[in-house]
Amino acid sequence: MTKQFLIIFITVISSQIFSQNSKLYIPLNIQKAYNANTRSHNGEPGSAYWQNKSDYEISAEILPDSSYLLGDATITYYNNSPDTLDIIVIRLYQDITKKGASRDLFIQPKVFTDETKINYITVNKNSFDVSPLSQEVIRSSTNLFVKLSESILPNSKVEIKIGWEFEIQKSFPIRMGNYKNGKFYLAYWYPEIAVYDDIDGWDKIEYKGNVEFYNDFSNFEVSLKAPKGNVIWATGELQNAKEVLRKDIYEKYEKAKQSDETIRIIIQQDYEKGLVTADKEFNTWKFSVKNITAFAFAISKNSNWDGASVVVDKTTGRRTLTDAVYHEGAAHYDSTAQYARESIKYLSYELPGYPYPYSHATTFSNGKVSGGMESPMMVNNGTPIKKSSHVGLVFHELSHNYFPFMMGTNERKYAWMDEGWAAFLPSEIVSRNVPSYDYWERRVYYYSIAAGKESEIPPIVPSYSNKSKYSRTAFYNRPANAYSELEQLLGRKLFKKALLEYMDRWNGKHPIPHDFFLTFNDVIGEDLSWFWKPWFYEFGYPDLSISNATQTEKNILIEIKKLGNIPTRIFVTLEFEDGTKRIIEKSARNWKNGNDIFKLKLEDSKIIKSVKVGNKYIPDAVKENNVFKF
Repeated sequence: MTKQFLIIFITVISSQIFSQNSKLYIPLNIQKAYNANTRSHNGEPGSAYWQNKSDYEISAEILPDSSYLLGDATITYYNNSPDTLDIIVIRLYQDITKKGASRDLFIQPKVFTDETKINYITVNKNSFDVSPLSQEVIRSSTNLFVKLSESILPNSKVEIKIGWEFEIQKSFPIRMGNYKNGKFYLAYWYPEIAVYDDIDGWDKIEYKGNVEFYNDFSNFEVSLKAPKGNVIWATGELQNAKEVLRKDIYEKYEKAKQSDETIRIIIQQDYEKGLVTADKEFNTWKFSVKNITAFAFAISKNSNWDGASVVVDKTTGRRTLTDAVYHEGAAHYDSTAQYARESIKYLSYELPGYPYPYSHATTFSNGKVSGGMESPMMVNNGTPIKKSSHVGLVFHELSHNYFPFMMGTNERKYAWMDEGWAAFLPSEIVSRNVPSYDYWERRVYYYSIAAGKESEIPPIVPSYSNKSKYSRTAFYNRPANAYSELEQLLGRKLFKKALLEYMDRWNGKHPIPHDFFLTFNDVIGEDLSWFWKPWFYEFGYPDLSISNATQTEKNILIEIKKLGNIPTRIFVTLEFEDGTKRIIEKSARNWKNGNDIFKLKLEDSKIIKSVKVGNKYIPDAVKENNVFKF
């Protein structure tokens, strides 16, 4: 056995031992996936991994004046599973505002809309009864269940045709709707086949508003018909831009795709010149995209449109269009194409350092004061007044193109697997654009004040079950702080290596938390259960204290006690009587073995005034015990 082969052999065996000996709790439904070899104990997809998908051919008409949409779809559904399916579960997310729908939030009765009208459903040309009393098509809050007369066999496909129509919400747009003044953003507007996976089978969890979505990777061919003068932006590539845009607008659009500088594709003066679209009563906008988790679009008859682009892959020279759609005078939006460009460049080259996977990243301003919502290649944002909030919002929502869209995570169960990353990643870009704003201090502060409260629930608890006032702590701030501490623990180089391996293994698939944890264990060659468990599985909080400190003639002895169960790095500041300071930093790995005392012995003869543990970038739920004064 050669030395090189021996090293490889030991590495492989060691990684298997680390992963299989992981002390993380594995629920029974997930154990079944491991037993079926769809998941592996080293964090890779198993040899028997599978996932289903669909091809969508959609034709829809938008009636802006009546705030209404009519659609027809042909969906080819591929059952790649080893299971025989007796039902099809279809999502009707827009029904969250219908009367009687189950919701996490209160809405006034005046906001209610009628449920989505289903005009017809056929499966392999067999028609189904869609009447209210049907026993073939059963509706719940936001799900529709089609009971099949002929089962869908493993490794087979079916053709589903469906016609539908609904009122676009005007008074209470939840993540999509009619934003007045001729502006609409439509996400999850079509009947969507729910995910059938190796963990739970059909995803039947209702959409109630607090948590978001879970989607298969599918292909879309979409035709959207709208009155002349209305411009449409959407997921995917616009196939007939030359036909639907006025000639000079089309030329600026094409120029923006290759420009580092912002091109003003449509400004208010363009509307004053006449139609910015083709002069037809209606225009049909055609879009195409493959291997994407959802299709969204925006429509406006009076918005500005800016565009720039950035090379996201130096190997191929591939560029991504970073464009912004906004109303005249929207704060900071005249610079948004560049903020988006910086964001996509950072994500592609710095962290995670994975080339942005799509052809464009469109930021749409809905005119609200704040808030944002992601869709593949599209984001639906408010208009924050503060520049720091605006830059952070643009980056946050665009980063979701990686998590969950490229990575296919289940936001219903594991919101932290996408929101945690979107909260962690913007720090450096915000700081570069607004040096006076300390993004990370804010993230640490908001986690620290919630940590350890009775209603604070660990992230691993399925997100749809978390109804507490601290749900955002579990979804955003706690995981963001965990990722930060993990990066400090591993160092950026190793942290990035493990993150990229996770992304390589699972992009275009459906990873669960164990796949993430075990991939990191595998890459670094260490079982990090001592870190994963307290941060993601356990009730608790971070709290380091100075329990004692003494000084002799030449030495300083400091005792640091870990009162909380969540491990953080150790940062000690010594202040001396002469006004000087000394800083000592130690890894969180000092808590690996379960000890709760760390002793520090320093050689220093200067007279000490005080000792402090922690800083504003390290979460700590109890600050009162952080300082020891002599």
